[in-house]
Amino acid sequence: MVFARFCTFIITIILVTSCSEQDLANIKLVAHLKKYDQAKEMMIERNYHQSNPISREEWEQQFVMDQSDQFTPIEIGLLKENQKLIIEQSKRAATRNSVIDLDPLRDDQTALAEFCYSIPKGGMLHVHPYGLFTREIVTKILTKYNPVIEPEYFITTVKNQGQVLYDHEIEALRSLPESSPFLSLNDADKSLFIDFFFLPTEPASHDFTRFDAIFAFVIWMVEDEFLDEKMEMLYLDFLGRAADHGVSYIEFTNGFPPTVERIEKLTDWSSKFFDETGVVVRWNLGQLRFLPGSNNAEYIKKWNALLVENPTDAIVGVDLYAIERGNPALEKAQASYGYLAGYNREHPDHPLEMTMHAGEMGDPRNVRDAMIMGVSRVGHGVLLQDDLITLEYARNLKPGIEMNINSNHQLSVHDKTKQPHPFLKFLRLGIPVSLSTDNDGIFDTNRSKECIAAVSTTDVTYAELQALSYNSLSTSFASPKTKDILTNRLRQSFSLFEQRYLN
Repeated sequence: MVFARFCTFIITIILVTSCSEQDLANIKLVAHLKKYDQAKEMMIERNYHQSNPISREEWEQQFVMDQSDQFTPIEIGLLKENQKLIIEQSKRAATRNSVIDLDPLRDDQTALAEFCYSIPKGGMLHVHPYGLFTREIVTKILTKYNPVIEPEYFITTVKNQGQVLYDHEIEALRSLPESSPFLSLNDADKSLFIDFFFLPTEPASHDFTRFDAIFAFVIWMVEDEFLDEKMEMLYLDFLGRAADHGVSYIEFTNGFPPTVERIEKLTDWSSKFFDETGVVVRWNLGQLRFLPGSNNAEYIKKWNALLVENPTDAIVGVDLYAIERGNPALEKAQASYGYLAGYNREHPDHPLEMTMHAGEMGDPRNVRDAMIMGVSRVGHGVLLQDDLITLEYARNLKPGIEMNINSNHQLSVHDKTKQPHPFLKFLRLGIPVSLSTDNDGIFDTNRSKECIAAVSTTDVTYAELQALSYNSLSTSFASPKTKDILTNRLRQSFSLFEQRYLN
C-alpha cells in the first residue's frame, strides 16, 4: 500500500512537471508568434507607407528572442509531441468520417485509377499555362505555324539563362539541320525536337535548372504576333481535359502587360472558357522572382491601380514564381507584397489577393516571410515541415497551401517513394491544403494522377480527399458568390459519387 501511494505521488509530480513545461513552451510560442505579427506591421509600414524596403539584417533582428523566451530542447520536443497528438486525433476523426475505405485501393492500381478519375476534384489553384502543352498541342502549333528551327539558338539561350540541357540532349539537338522549317524535318527529327518541351523520363528527378530550360522552347514557340491565338488553343485543350477529370475551377498564374485591352481579353476568355468547358477560370498576375524587387513592385502597383478603375472577376490575385533558389522572398517580394498588404488593409474592396511560391526549395525562411507579407496562400510550402515555429504560425493563420506531389517528386523537392509527402501532415494540423498539378504537360500529370500519388504513397482517408477538394474552393480567390455556387455543386457531386461507388 505504501509503495502504491509512493508510485502515485511520483506519477503526480511527473505529470505536474510535464504540464508546467508544456505551459511554459506555449507561453514562449506566443512570444515568438507575437514577433511575427510585429514584423507584419513593420512590413506594411516600410513598404506601403514609406517605400523603404527592409534589409535582411534588420529583418532577421526582428525575430531575435530574449534569453528567457528561447526554447529548451525539452520544450521543442513538447511542441513536436503536441503536433503529433493533433495529427493522430485528426487522422482518427477522418477515418470515422470516411464513408469509403481506401485501403483496398492502395494495392490495386487499376481500381485506384478508376476511383481517382471519378472522385470530384473541386479546383486547382497552382497552374502555369506555359507548362500545360501536350505533345498533341505542340505538334498542332508547330505544324500550323511551321517555324524555322535553329538548334544553336536553343543551346545558347539555355546556357545564357543559367539553365541546363544534358550533354546527350545537346548532341541530339545538334543532329538536327542547322536551320530548317519544322515541316521539312522527317518524322524522327520532329519527334526528337518535340521531346524538348517535356522533362526526360530518365532520370526520374531533375534539378530545377533542367526543368527551367523547357521554357526556352515554349517561349520561342508561342511568343509572337499569334500569341493569343496559340494560348487560346492551349487553354481550351487543357480545360476540356480538366473538366473531364471533375475539375470545376482553375486559377492560372501568368504575367500580362497592365493594359485595359488585356483586362478585356482575360474577361472575355473567362466567359468563353466557361461556356465551352464548364470550368470557371481566373488569373493570378505572375511576377518573375529573378527580376529586381523594384520592378515587380512597379508592375503590381500599375495593375492594382488599373483594376481599381476597371474591375473584373477574371483577374483575382498576384503570384511570385520562377526559381526560388537564390531569389529569397524578402529581397524579391517585399516591395510588391508589402505594398499590396497595406493597400488591401485600407481598402476592403481591393481587387487583388496574394499567393506566393515559397518552400519549394531555396531559403527555408521564404514560407515564414511570405505569410508575414500577407499572403492568403502559399505555393508548394514543402519546407514548412522543417520550420517548427512557422508551422505553428500556419496552424494559427491557416493560409491555403497549394500542393503538387508529382512536380515535387520530379524536381527533387520531395521523393514520394521514400517518405509520405508533407501535404497530409499539414492537412491534419488543420491547415487548408489543396492538390494541384503545377505543370500538367511537363510533368505528365493531371488532378487524377495527383490523387493516385496521394492515396498510393500515404494513408490519406476518403474524408481527407474530400477536404482537399473543398479547400481548393474555400481558399480560392473567387468571389464569395462563386465559391458558394461551386461548393454546393461539389457537395452534390460527392453525394452522387458516393451513391454510385457504394452501390
